Amino acid sequence: MDYYSKINYMNQYMISKSDVMDSLRNYIVHCEETQEEGWSENKRKVILEILKKFSRCVEELRFPEIESVDWFYQYMWKGDGIVLELQHCDKAEFDEEQGLVSMESSNSMVLAQVKCAYLTVEQYAEKYDVTVTAVRQWIRRGKLRSAVKMGRDWLIPELADRPQRGYEPVTYSWQYLSDALLEEYPFLDQCCELHIMRSERERAMFQAVLLNKYGKVYEKLRMGIKEREKLELALISQPEVEAEEWQQSLMFVPNKEKIYYLKGGKIMLEEEVRKYEDTIKMMRENNLEIHTSNDLYDEDGMYIWGFSASMSSVDYDEEGNETGEAEAVRLDGGIVIPSESEFMMEMEENGYTSAAELCDSMSGDMISTYITVANMREGIKPEILKELDLPEEAAYESSILYIQNIEAEHLENLKMFLKAFDFVKEGIPASNCSLAVCLMSWEQESEKAKIFLECGWRIRSIDQSAVLVYRRL
Repeated sequence: MDYYSKINYMNQYMISKSDVMDSLRNYIVHCEETQEEGWSENKRKVILEILKKFSRCVEELRFPEIESVDWFYQYMWKGDGIVLELQHCDKAEFDEEQGLVSMESSNSMVLAQVKCAYLTVEQYAEKYDVTVTAVRQWIRRGKLRSAVKMGRDWLIPELADRPQRGYEPVTYSWQYLSDALLEEYPFLDQCCELHIMRSERERAMFQAVLLNKYGKVYEKLRMGIKEREKLELALISQPEVEAEEWQQSLMFVPNKEKIYYLKGGKIMLEEEVRKYEDTIKMMRENNLEIHTSNDLYDEDGMYIWGFSASMSSVDYDEEGNETGEAEAVRLDGGIVIPSESEFMMEMEENGYTSAAELCDSMSGDMISTYITVANMREGIKPEILKELDLPEEAAYESSILYIQNIEAEHLENLKMFLKAFDFVKEGIPASNCSLAVCLMSWEQESEKAKIFLECGWRIRSIDQSAVLVYRRL
């Protein structure tokens, strides 16, 4: 997808835990207020109970770490509950007005689900004030498709509403069927999906479309009421068959609260765009420019990037020509402690085929090397585990910018430099640099440390002689 298609995709689909939680919160409000779905009050009560329980379950869930936005989250109702799935977007097409035309997805996996209680036929009849005979007729005629056969009797999900008049189109799907069912209905053998709908011209006739495992039409059938009822009852009786009524799939999905934009060649959230524009405005008003540089060097057998940055105030004459430049802030002696993946990319450019090849002459493997470097750098890698909430393996995929010295002519200059730190980040020679850490003398640089805290940095550790501050990048 190009930038604009990707932005539209990100603005329509849930790609983070916060997206899912925002959507669930708004969906609960919708279900409390709307009458559009035509639910009975019994079903509305059950839906709200399930949604609130599901929301708590999702909030406690640890979501997988996903680097690509091609993966998205989707929650949907099933016959007996609600599920949250992670799906991969294989292809998305948008029209000229950036509306979604089509989307193909695959590799879905269930992350969370909450199911409702099941009722006996007698309990369901009492709940909806009908006879037991009426409930059994609804099941036999294919009107309570989420019912589950248990021996000679049936259990009905509490989510199943009282059937409405008329015929509701349905899709049945399965992975396999029993030999007994295939013997009675051999045309189901090569298929895994069945759509049934009423004929528009002949109200007593029904159309059935069978799809194979590739989603292609395998066969089309016409059947009368008795044939259709018998086939549906046979399918409902199979525990491996899942029924989805078409109305069930048309669920309300709240609009996303977080909107993405393209700014400065990057995809940003709305609040990031405002911060970006405020930073640009501040730098223009103060005639500021930021410069960065880096170099790769060997430190005791470990390749490390050196990094430096500066912010300068530029003077111009009346005609707009540059007349001078005064350095206001300098970041010296920065070190980018690389992740294993970044390290390997750099080594490939220098003729090595793998990190292991380079490490043949070193003691220990790559992980041991990074642990050694982390211990030399005041335990920075453990801080990644804590701050980024990553498992240990993933922590070593995050590079760190370690700042050893930063000089500023005035504290106000330092504040402007830290506010524009995202522009400093652009010069860091590591695409996955996730954390910046700065060590300062508390006795000599306490005022400087306070400026860091005002600009959103946090204290990692502090003692009588030094303070270690950090921020996520």
